[in-house]
Amino acid sequence: MKKLEGNKLVAILLSAGMATALLAACSINTDELGQGISDLGNAFTSQTERQTEKTKATTESTETEIPTETTVETTAAETPTPTPTATPSPTPLPQRVDFSDYTEIDLTDVFTVTVEEFGESAYSDDNKTLLSSFGGNRLVVTDAVNENVRDSINLIIDGFYSEAEGAYNRVAAKAKAEYKLSRVIETPSEVTVDFQYTTNGRAFSVLMVYEVKGVEEDENTVIDFVSFDMLSGQCINFSSISVDPAGLEDALKKGLENSLKIQPTPAPTEAPASTRPTTTEPTDEEIEETEEIVETTAETEVKTTVTAAEIEAIYIAPGPATADAQANNAFATIYGISDGKVYSAVIDINAYADFLNRYGTSVFFV
Repeated sequence: MKKLEGNKLVAILLSAGMATALLAACSINTDELGQGISDLGNAFTSQTERQTEKTKATTESTETEIPTETTVETTAAETPTPTPTATPSPTPLPQRVDFSDYTEIDLTDVFTVTVEEFGESAYSDDNKTLLSSFGGNRLVVTDAVNENVRDSINLIIDGFYSEAEGAYNRVAAKAKAEYKLSRVIETPSEVTVDFQYTTNGRAFSVLMVYEVKGVEEDENTVIDFVSFDMLSGQCINFSSISVDPAGLEDALKKGLENSLKIQPTPAPTEAPASTRPTTTEPTDEEIEETEEIVETTAETEVKTTVTAAEIEAIYIAPGPATADAQANNAFATIYGISDGKVYSAVIDINAYADFLNRYGTSVFFV
């Protein structure tokens, strides 16, 4: 160990001696060497500072831009702009079509109305006992150029007929069930259906009635009415033809009441007592006969008259049903419904012209 440390010391001394000799031989200018070393250090320091400033500027720029880009991307991803939902607007109610333009148009269309009588019956299994019957008439419109109007009328009429047929099927089934149990039918049930129409060549109106009899709990009378403009297809009612629908209804009720009052009362089958000679005293039999005639006349008056207040519904149709419909353009038929009975009268439509609008005067040729 001591030998190694001695060798190391000798090596160091030799190196120092050689360096001193070299420096002396080369005569190095230490001042210029120091200045060069100083310039090299300054250059290194300046380059380091410039590199540091560039790095700092780049870092600041990066730190400034990154948050902006991140914010934009984050906002777009997390909080998208909501699309406003359109609020649906309510569907407007259909408005009644104004057919006033048809005022100056005359109906040249020809349509055919067919009315046929029909009848059918239901019997017991041995065909000896009548259980129920169904009869009356059926109506159908044919040969109309306006097929939509024709089909609309026929659908309504067929619907009413089907309703009457359903009533017949119901009471007929009850009668069959009753006969199965008791083998006796006290009163056969009866269903009658009736269609009455009037027209002036432009307007077409139908009064529809069916009646059920014979089975007390099923006895019923159903009345309906429909009126069409054969040119346009519009359903004719007080609202479509009048400037004052309520006023027209009241006026027609009073007109029907007055018309029924002045209609002649059917004469009784036997001559009244006032036509007998007054020279003889009436016998007891004649007095009883006269009382019966008076009672019959009173009953007839009750059945053929009605007051405006008693009329539950009123309808207006074109002039009376005649072979020449257009000859009755100045007239109209009014129907009043009271207590399941139909009362009708023919009126002069011109007397009600103030209640009609332009379309009403066109339909009724006022």
